[in-house]
Amino acid sequence: MRWQIRPMITRKCFHRFRISFIRACWFCALAIAGSSPPASAGSAAHAGYAQALMTQRFFCRGGYDPGECQQRIAALKAVLIEYPVGSLKHWSWVIVRSEDWQPLRQSLRLEHDSPAFTALAEREIFLEDALFIPQPKRTDQLVRSLQTPFARLLAAAVTHELGHAICHGSSEATANHVAEQLRRGKTPDCSGTTLNPIDELYLHRQSAGLPGSGRH
Repeated sequence: MRWQIRPMITRKCFHRFRISFIRACWFCALAIAGSSPPASAGSAAHAGYAQALMTQRFFCRGGYDPGECQQRIAALKAVLIEYPVGSLKHWSWVIVRSEDWQPLRQSLRLEHDSPAFTALAEREIFLEDALFIPQPKRTDQLVRSLQTPFARLLAAAVTHELGHAICHGSSEATANHVAEQLRRGKTPDCSGTTLNPIDELYLHRQSAGLPGSGRH
């Protein structure tokens, strides 16, 4: 790859996040469908996206050796290069081991099926390691609950969190809408979808597969 990858280990303390600024990954099955990156992106677009990645920062949170961290960061960049991230300046992407993810998820009261979340105020996106490397039980659980193949899990999570980051908002409907646009190679439009609070809560429950969600 053309980037010089410098894996870094961060020991940031997650309890500093205010819950009001933390958005869990609620990408639903309908938004995930067809989540493979657009194959028609030209080399010029790729060059521009690669340049934009220079403003992004990448970290692995504790427990990774340099080779493992480098591998995950390379996989993440390979996904990000397919999408226009130029509007994002100085965001951080943090990869967390799955064994550390569950305590983190519980402390932040995220849903059990959430493998990613965005801290808007801190301009940080967190991704679970099970999106990168198959993990016993956990990856199978994500594949079933999110109804998407393992090969597409990372792209689905990344595009959804990009929806939150690009629009700098907490709306799950908007994030799903923008994620769909990104996967189709379209310019993201943050004004395309709005939901009232009740419908937004329904979307949360539906995508998380909670009882009474009416999931099909």
